[in-house]
Amino acid sequence: MSSLSSSSSISDAESERRGRSERPRMASRKPSASILVPRDHPEIEIEEEEFPPDDARAMSPRRNSADLERLGKEARQTLQEQAKALQSSLQALAERIEAVKSDHDKLESENKFLQDYIGGLTRNMTKTELTRSSTRLKRSHK
Repeated sequence: MSSLSSSSSISDAESERRGRSERPRMASRKPSASILVPRDHPEIEIEEEEFPPDDARAMSPRRNSADLERLGKEARQTLQEQAKALQSSLQALAERIEAVKSDHDKLESENKFLQDYIGGLTRNMTKTELTRSSTRLKRSHK
């Protein structure tokens, strides 16, 4: 009996090993992360649920139409104030540009005047030097 029991235990172990090795392998598993599906997917139907007012899910921070209207008015008012501030700063910049242009034109005209004045002085000095040198030459020849 001992030989029979030992052979039966061997056959049990072999059959267990065969059972494990013959078991089909699992297909590769995908990670169990959330599956993202677009809202407009044809197989997806989004149903809005209605909850009684005393249900905690109905007390979520969702806004009603009055709140949305108030928030919309506040947003429009803020945008209008920002637009006015930007317009006034743009106007100030335009005025500053005009002032700088005016100063630039004035400086250019003054620069032109000084260039003409210096040019005139240089010509006069050259003429004066020429007349002096010619009179010296005349004196030295005499």
